[in-house]
Amino acid sequence: MGPAISAMLAMLAILAIFAGVYSIVERPAEVAARLQAYALAAEQRRRQEQGPHGVQRLLGALDHLLSGQSLAQRIALRLAQANIRATVPEFLLLVMAAGMAGGAIGYALQGHVLSGIAGALVGLALPWAFVERQRYRRIKAFHDQLVDVLVLIIGSLRSGHGLQNALELASREMGPPASEEFARVLREMGFGLSQTEALNNLVARMETDDLQLVVTAVNISHEVGGSLSLVLEKIAETLRERVRLQGEIRVLTTQQRLTSYLLVLLPIFLAVVISLMNPQYMSGFLRPGLTRLIPVGILAMELVGFFLTRRLARIDV
Repeated sequence: MGPAISAMLAMLAILAIFAGVYSIVERPAEVAARLQAYALAAEQRRRQEQGPHGVQRLLGALDHLLSGQSLAQRIALRLAQANIRATVPEFLLLVMAAGMAGGAIGYALQGHVLSGIAGALVGLALPWAFVERQRYRRIKAFHDQLVDVLVLIIGSLRSGHGLQNALELASREMGPPASEEFARVLREMGFGLSQTEALNNLVARMETDDLQLVVTAVNISHEVGGSLSLVLEKIAETLRERVRLQGEIRVLTTQQRLTSYLLVLLPIFLAVVISLMNPQYMSGFLRPGLTRLIPVGILAMELVGFFLTRRLARIDV
């Protein structure tokens, strides 16, 4: 397979990626899709087939294959946490297209099977990395908004409103992602889920211990009664103190976190400088044979040291 064919395959794979993204963004708002988006306990949603051929047929086959699988449920949860409007078959099809594009580009650049495999692995990893990054940023943003959300809910409860009205106020007044998540809770309740189930789904999406504490207090108050506003006020005070301690710890561990970045960047910087000063010196690592594994081993050890240093600087409060 020559470079021209590899480049053509890469172009086709990239076009497939853009087609997948376009179908995700331009999806019509169907009732079944909304039910699955707002109720994680429902079965895997199915898109109505628009034709017997093409992408829709492949998506239908993937949907049938993954229906009821625990892996598909975990992927669907990850997509919901990242607020990505895609079904599991659509996302997996996008991952496969990215892998094909990466493999074709890697083979076209180097003309070697190993480079094609490396490019395919990179292409397969990129969509997952994007989802995980969006998921982490969204959960962190929700965690940062949680104290302000509690202040709104406490004020609404003290004014004589019910919890559902307080959640509606939070969905209107707060910014995303808190507004989106509480609006989803209200829609789940409107679709027939109980308050406890809707709030538990919120905890499953956001995965924060602070939110778990809040939802547990709300569920207990819903079952046995009591002053919910007073309980939430105590929890808000605890969360404020925890945020203050986390800020102090972050300041005290700044040196360790900077050291982790220095451990990774300094060898790379030195390698670039040496390559510019004496290209023949560094070219020995790129000669055919086992010597090519030396840079790979160095990079692997750099990453291990980076993650270990970051883990040592992380203190849970």
